[in-house]
Amino acid sequence: MEQYYYNHMNKAQQAAYHSILSGVKNLADEFQIPALDGKELYNVFFQMRLDHPEIFWVSSYKYRYYKDSPNLIFIPEYLFDKKKICEHQKAMTARVEKLIRPAQKLSEWEKEKYVHDFICENIRYDKLKKSYSHEIIGPLGQGVGVCEGIAKAVKVLLDALGVWCVIAICGNNPEKGIKYRHTWNIVKIGGTYYHLDATFDNTLGKDRETSEIRYDYFNLDDSQIFRDHEPLIAPAP
Repeated sequence: MEQYYYNHMNKAQQAAYHSILSGVKNLADEFQIPALDGKELYNVFFQMRLDHPEIFWVSSYKYRYYKDSPNLIFIPEYLFDKKKICEHQKAMTARVEKLIRPAQKLSEWEKEKYVHDFICENIRYDKLKKSYSHEIIGPLGQGVGVCEGIAKAVKVLLDALGVWCVIAICGNNPEKGIKYRHTWNIVKIGGTYYHLDATFDNTLGKDRETSEIRYDYFNLDDSQIFRDHEPLIAPAP
């Protein structure tokens, strides 16, 4: 599994990343992390969740700061109570294992296509006012999700299949009428990096004449993807 964003952080950011990852995995109510400024902390938390989309139960946080202290007290805000989180974890693990079973002996490219086709055939794009739409529990548990949840589901499945995959994210652009960030994936197939936007292919629907899945956004290069996608807000290959 590629911890792409972690590998591009400095030592202090990596230390905070480790502390947050460990704390939320253990469902701790609060814990110490090295002190970072507000924007830096937000980026570490946000990018940790891009590296680890399997962590679907925490979407925000608060923190306490004491003057002259080298640490912060980090207080995660969980989407569900702890008993429910454990139930959802078991369900998601079983769901991922079941989904990848038929694809384990396929080639890298076939694995990628298998995941892309699963998203296009089984997930409904829906701007639900629910936080789980942005996490894997939306697409994999409820069959609905927005681009962030879909990109996270793609990464979780490709990680489980041993295919290099990261989550890419671009900014909004009010001047163009683009109100929201957009999220998709970058994969490495046969040693070459490609953009994979399963959300766009999903929302295009099936070809009217043949009822076949669309591949307009399957394995594009930079020049192709950025014809209608905004620049990335975090570095990517």
